[in-house]
Amino acid sequence: MAHRARGNIAEEEDAATLKLGPDFQNAGCLLISEVKYLLENKDREPPDTAVYTKTLEYVKTFAKFSSTDSAGAVREILRREAQLSQFEIAQIANLCPATSEEAKSIIPSLVKVDDDRLQALLDEIQIMRKFQS
Repeated sequence: MAHRARGNIAEEEDAATLKLGPDFQNAGCLLISEVKYLLENKDREPPDTAVYTKTLEYVKTFAKFSSTDSAGAVREILRREAQLSQFEIAQIANLCPATSEEAKSIIPSLVKVDDDRLQALLDEIQIMRKFQS
């Protein structure tokens, strides 16, 4: 848990309760698979820097979906659950937990979602991963 001081007000940040701080209030969250697609964009010359190379290696290693279509479909599956924040959607899609118990242990803010509903979403994602092209 991080504390930030702004003026006289100390803000408490805690991802477990979705208190991500003011910098993230209106920020979108990308899936690792989406970042991989952006970095591999063939329409531009990639920078020849160590940071770019290491980032590309990372996203290639940890991307769960092989195409933007698969990543987009998973994002849509999760977006149907109105209770989920963008942060939670990205975390579920990036980590791909197999069970609702596992999901809630690694993403504590998911306690608000019914176990059966969450498990149904996770099952759909596992099917997408299995049959992606």
